[in-house]
Amino acid sequence: MLRIIIGLGIVGLGLLIYSLVECLQTPRHRIRVMPKVAWIAVIVLLPIIGASLWLGFGRVRAPKKGAAASRRPRSPDDDPDFLRQVEIQRRQRQRAEEQRQRDAEARRKERELDARTRDEREKELGDAADAAVSGDSAAQDADPVEPKGGSPSNGRPAGEDAGETHKKSSDDDDDGAAPAPRS
Repeated sequence: MLRIIIGLGIVGLGLLIYSLVECLQTPRHRIRVMPKVAWIAVIVLLPIIGASLWLGFGRVRAPKKGAAASRRPRSPDDDPDFLRQVEIQRRQRQRAEEQRQRDAEARRKERELDARTRDEREKELGDAADAAVSGDSAAQDADPVEPKGGSPSNGRPAGEDAGETHKKSSDDDDDGAAPAPRS
């Protein structure tokens, strides 16, 4: 019977030393249930029971090789890193598409502006040409350069006046031939 008590004492002492050393070396983030100081007190005050409790409940056990494989995502939809990468790629594609649309819109507006200014210039030149052909005074008002000779704004040569013009039209009716212009 003494042998049994001595044997239990040696086993209890060995268990106490092993549990105490392991508790001291275990990082705080791997300890469960109670703080590290409380576990040390339980192990020292209750040698066999405290050591057994420490080994059973106090520490986080190292994962088995099979358990590590089970924590890994089984499909891409379960993997947060994969999902994060997919989201980043989607946002990059969306930004690229928005930039392409903005560039296309800017080019379209630039072409419209060029076409509008070209059409306006052609219209102004066409109006000026039509006015010049018809002798319209507005075309001459639009032309800032006056011809040499000081012609008035009515488009007639400086030597002619309203009476002479009337006279020409009455001469045309009389003999059918146009009179020679005076210089």
